[in-house]
Amino acid sequence: MLLSRRTALQMAFAGKKAEPRGSADCVIFLNLQGGPPQMDTWDVKEGKWAPENRDVVTVKQGYQFPRALMPKMIERLDDVLMVRSMEAWETVHSRGQYYLQTGHAVSPARVKESPSMGSVIAYEAAKTRKESDYLPPFVSMNYEASTMYGPLIREGCLPADASPLTLDLASGSLPFLLEDSEKERFAKRWAALMDMDAARNGLKADSPQEMRQFASFARAVEKMMRNPQVKQVLAMKPEEKQAYGGTPFGDACLLARNMAAARAGAKFIMVTQPGWDLHGNLYGKDLGKSATGGVYKLAKDLDAAMSALLFDLKRMGLLDRTLVIAMGEFGRTPGELTSLAGREHYAKAMVAAFAGAGVKGGRVMGATDAEAANVTDFGWKKKRPIYIEDVCATVYSVLGIDANSRIRNTPSGRDFVYVDPAAGTRVIDFGEVSEFFA
Repeated sequence: MLLSRRTALQMAFAGKKAEPRGSADCVIFLNLQGGPPQMDTWDVKEGKWAPENRDVVTVKQGYQFPRALMPKMIERLDDVLMVRSMEAWETVHSRGQYYLQTGHAVSPARVKESPSMGSVIAYEAAKTRKESDYLPPFVSMNYEASTMYGPLIREGCLPADASPLTLDLASGSLPFLLEDSEKERFAKRWAALMDMDAARNGLKADSPQEMRQFASFARAVEKMMRNPQVKQVLAMKPEEKQAYGGTPFGDACLLARNMAAARAGAKFIMVTQPGWDLHGNLYGKDLGKSATGGVYKLAKDLDAAMSALLFDLKRMGLLDRTLVIAMGEFGRTPGELTSLAGREHYAKAMVAAFAGAGVKGGRVMGATDAEAANVTDFGWKKKRPIYIEDVCATVYSVLGIDANSRIRNTPSGRDFVYVDPAAGTRVIDFGEVSEFFA
């Protein structure tokens, strides 16, 4: 009886048709890999464990903010919505990152066929992609694909052209960027490849899907490499690099700005800032005024890059059509620090920041208790925590995508619902958080 009721509820929710908002042309998702401590960032709390040099102040928007950790973001808070009523489902990094990237729980039977949110967006973008678009719809920068955090989730069962363009700004290498002196040589080598690769040249509608997808992906990359504007999109002036913090994360945020400004087909840009897994030395090695490392270093880098990104998007008239999100896969344990002066993984409270694409900034949604241990005020009509599925549904909505859509004919034979109402042991009516825009 319980199983049949759950199945009926799941089918009812999944069968609904959403009404997408369509307020964004692009989404920039700042993936704070490792799980930031909510009580030291955007849900700041005081306690015996807290160092004095966080310089917690009450900002004009009416809430407390750690000025010493993120002084530049204070100037951008009028555009930012801080959401303090979020919960996670997972407390293991790899599973949490999978959830963050897909909006789905890990299913060993379906993990290879399930696409990421970025790939779903790329798949949907193909319907309206213009001939003049030369940037891939899904770009991922600086994702730390170690065993601990799991792999970057790609296209799954979707076509190859829904896969991400991956960049590693830490390496300083952009291998597909053609210098002017290399263009003629590249053209000759590409022509030679086309002449030699008879299988690719002879593809037809009934040719193997894998070959057709590979050829389509190669053509898209070749088009991007040949486009003279790509060099401008990937250019980083020294003064701009400095304004964004001079870090790989800052450089990636600068390129994300350029991609959004180019209006050349980039729809979902994920920028990862690794390092937030602070099990030890949370406040660095020195608790004095010169504290370095830990949350101080990470917050400083996030502060420079995110504040510059929001400033530039607004200055360039792009913020109204660009959704910016910053969040990790879960929060950190409340109360006293551990014996290693750190915090463990925690799912019952986490915080995220949203801006642009119609989001009403300058405010806070939801609240937690004195230790940021439990949500005490949900701040929206559904009177429950906001989960990653709700964030995914909101992302789809602002991009004009029906979050209740599904991909049929998957390898497993089971439909892939963009936002699945089945989460863990419950069926939940996930959807766009309209209160973000109210």
